[in-house]
Amino acid sequence: MKWRDEIELELARAREAKRNGNQGRVRTSARRTVGIAITELEKRFPERQYGRDFMTQLRSFALDPAIPEHVRNAADRLQARLSPEYKSPSKHPIEDAGIIIQFILERLS
Repeated sequence: MKWRDEIELELARAREAKRNGNQGRVRTSARRTVGIAITELEKRFPERQYGRDFMTQLRSFALDPAIPEHVRNAADRLQARLSPEYKSPSKHPIEDAGIIIQFILERLS
């Protein structure tokens, strides 16, 4: 399966989870989607290595000063842990993932 197809599949899972009210699954699928895109970025630009798993990739990506601030902010919200009240800093994980994926697609084209 091509990486863009994997992204679409994972985004579909995120949207389905959102329809079902499963915010935990929405966040996980959004994070996985970004991990797929970051992995492709790493393949094309080997000097950029963000990590082996999607959470490490997100955390490293959020700290990379070469990435525009709004994209780093989306990565930071998406990678952040839930608050003690079980609230997510990412109110819209699918949109945050979209910001990151769009940035990566622009870099890869």
